[in-house]
Amino acid sequence: MASALQVGTRPTPYTPRSVRTLRHERTGGWTVKRYAVSALREVPSEEVDAFARTAVGMTLPPAHREGLSHAFSVVHEDADGVYVVVGWWSANRLILHTRTWLADWSDLTRPAEAPGRATACVWEMAAMAHERDAWVEHVVRQDPPDVDGYLAAEISGEY
Repeated sequence: MASALQVGTRPTPYTPRSVRTLRHERTGGWTVKRYAVSALREVPSEEVDAFARTAVGMTLPPAHREGLSHAFSVVHEDADGVYVVVGWWSANRLILHTRTWLADWSDLTRPAEAPGRATACVWEMAAMAHERDAWVEHVVRQDPPDVDGYLAAEISGEY
């Protein structure tokens, strides 16, 4: 494991953090909506963004043969390290699969799986809640799905 970073043990007082939608990307047949959370600045650095892309590449299965292949990532930089939640929607569009990665600042080249089945923190869940709502509104409830509306749905602010 590349990181000795623990999850959920360091006392952390709640203060609002920057949550932003980044430009979505295509990778391996998937369209990936990208979000960023930061305790340090408005938008994470290029090095942190590259870490998120690596985690996405390590996580996503082959794209669905038929239908929509959409996923999202939430990269979160904090004083103790960087976290990435990668989520992807099942072929039937109703089930979310997730995997969470982390690294300390000393090595952002090798994501390690989050220990203890950790999924997300309260700040990452702001982006995840937004993603869920946009997915339901534009994809699940629409026939045909409004993919452009889904991709255009963004979140930006302090949460």
